[in-house]
Amino acid sequence: MPAYLHPGVYVEEIPSGSKPIEGVGTSTAAFVGYTEKGPVADPTLIFKWDTYDQNFGGIIDTGMDTVGDPMGYDVYNFFLNGGTAAYIVRIVEEDSAESAEGFIEHPDDATQIIKFTAANPGEWGNKLLLKFKQKAVGSNFFKLEVGTGEGDDFKVLELFTDLTVADDTADDYIESKVNDASDLVQVEMQDVDQYLLGKSISQNLSGVTDFSMLNTKSMTVTVDGTARAATFDAADFTSASTLSDVADRIQELVRGAVVANPAVRDFTCDAESDQLFLVSGSRQASSSVVVSGPGDASIDLLLGLANDGTELTGQESLNAILSSSSGEVTLDDGTNGSKPSLDEYSDIFAQFKKIRDINIICLPGQTYESSAEQAIIDAAVAHAEKMKSRMVIIDPPVNNELTTEKDVTDLNLKPKTYSVVYYPWIKVANTHYNAESKPGVPQTVLVAPSGYAAGIWAKTDGRRGVWKAPAGVETSLLGVAGQQYIVEDGEQDQLNPMGINCIRKLPGYGPVIWGTRTMATKADPEWRYVSVRRTAIFMEQSIYNGIQWAVFEPNDHRLWASLRLNIDSFMNGLFRAGAFQGEKASDAYFVRCGLGDTMTQGDIDRGQVIVIVGFAPLKPAEFVIVRIQQKVGQQ
Repeated sequence: MPAYLHPGVYVEEIPSGSKPIEGVGTSTAAFVGYTEKGPVADPTLIFKWDTYDQNFGGIIDTGMDTVGDPMGYDVYNFFLNGGTAAYIVRIVEEDSAESAEGFIEHPDDATQIIKFTAANPGEWGNKLLLKFKQKAVGSNFFKLEVGTGEGDDFKVLELFTDLTVADDTADDYIESKVNDASDLVQVEMQDVDQYLLGKSISQNLSGVTDFSMLNTKSMTVTVDGTARAATFDAADFTSASTLSDVADRIQELVRGAVVANPAVRDFTCDAESDQLFLVSGSRQASSSVVVSGPGDASIDLLLGLANDGTELTGQESLNAILSSSSGEVTLDDGTNGSKPSLDEYSDIFAQFKKIRDINIICLPGQTYESSAEQAIIDAAVAHAEKMKSRMVIIDPPVNNELTTEKDVTDLNLKPKTYSVVYYPWIKVANTHYNAESKPGVPQTVLVAPSGYAAGIWAKTDGRRGVWKAPAGVETSLLGVAGQQYIVEDGEQDQLNPMGINCIRKLPGYGPVIWGTRTMATKADPEWRYVSVRRTAIFMEQSIYNGIQWAVFEPNDHRLWASLRLNIDSFMNGLFRAGAFQGEKASDAYFVRCGLGDTMTQGDIDRGQVIVIVGFAPLKPAEFVIVRIQQKVGQQ
């Protein structure tokens, strides 16, 4: 309660009780099946075919097979026929698919320095060629080209410039920069600390024959910023001393007494190929060894930039190794994996429980042809029944003509209100046929009808509403070259009562969907029609989402009135849009909520508020009957 403590005018906002209910989406599909590439077991929402083509590999070439790629064609036909949004789930047997890999290796010992891995499993990654090279001579930056083809046929698909390879905190570090942006590869730097060595390298000293000249001379060796004086004693060397003796003495002098700086404590000096290699003991990009005066020792040993020696930071040492490698990497050992089983599909359906906007489920490649496939389809239907927010479109087996009731019965389809079957399979132009380069492949292939049906559902929802049956002359299908089997009136007389929705070719309209039944046609005739089932789903989910505000509100007449008001407003909007039967709203729907009507005191004591919503579904005019009577002439 507000507190009124001083005289004045108080302005208060009072809730109106009106909380509009918004209609949920009805046409987001989910396709679960095999693709050539893409993330495994990870639902990915896309809005156009081009995204599928790019991220999941498009339509796979099935070679001489007369059946086209199930997943690719299903998704393609969905978007072609009106689909607007779809979750794509690539599925394979667990841990059976491998990602292609490749390495940048040390040119001397083949030690792996940089690992490149295809962004996701599959043989597609074996086609990738990577070109990794220094941006310019002496630069700390590299560039990476990711593409396909070799030589003049190399096609760059992704390009990354200004990459560094040592400091993993830098914005341009290769791992973070590539991994965050690339759709094709992931990068992992291997243990490169061993190469991050600050160095000072002398010129070739093969011309020096007597190192006793160094006695009493000195130089300064600065290791990672710590300057160490290296002064040789009068008797350090004789005419018989070797370059290795000089290296050992320099290491001893620079290290001296133990110091806190590990770069100095672990400093090394070695003689290799008539050169001196002075190396910092630290392993970091900024490590360095700088040789200078005072003293003439650096001059005699040709160390330091002033004497044309070579000095490299840790970063520059690693860069030098990478720039001396071939710089080209071909990824290999990628595998597509084995055909998934029920376990993998069940895991996906478990994920779908958390994705509430899925309305249509398609299972490309799964039909009622085998017991294993039946189990997968039944699991999808069971999931839909449990969620009560989506339906499953089932494909019949290919090369299986249905002409009688027995043919349908033999398929062992389950009479469920959340499942729908379309028949027959469709002939489409083979996207991989080419009269010149591939004249032997079939010009047309067979594809399942589920993708077409899902697209028509989405198109009809957008144009007319979910209560309009997705069938009739408005459902002319695009991308159809023919049908595997022709359905005439006689065949449909047998199939329609069994809940099989036929695709037929009508003169003047082309191929159309000519049926709108669920599989519950006989078992549960109340939900015989696809449009009735989907309208109920739409209403249930919309109301469910729209009255969440009521949870924990005081359970009294004010709450009941508010629920009646808001739900009635939503239902009246549907009535005005033509979603129900009845000339008047009172004939089309009702909303009830109140003590003594929908609830008892016991319900209220248990914390329950019960609303009953009824509606008169708009059923399709499936049988249009015209009765003609001859008029007899009259006097």
